[in-house]
Amino acid sequence: MASYIPVDLRNQVRACDRNRCCYCKTSEDLSGIRMAFDHIHPRSKGGETCFENVCLACRSCNEFKGDSTTGQDLLTQQTVPLFNPRLQNWHQHFA
Repeated sequence: MASYIPVDLRNQVRACDRNRCCYCKTSEDLSGIRMAFDHIHPRSKGGETCFENVCLACRSCNEFKGDSTTGQDLLTQQTVPLFNPRLQNWHQHFA
């Protein structure tokens, strides 16, 4: 679902995320493909359009994540919350 994201918020997110996907760290400059603005907690599930809930995502990560908020841990088979780039450290989460 497309949504309007104000220019000021777009600029703030781009600066914070350094034009890289928050999930796989792909650089927009290296990939040549424009990043999407992803609602970390999807709008379809009540997520707001605010800095704390919007990040950059490459097309692959954005499409794979879709409107999911949880995933299955392949080691434990438990349902766990997906990575939140505004609340969690990437290196610690994916270690």
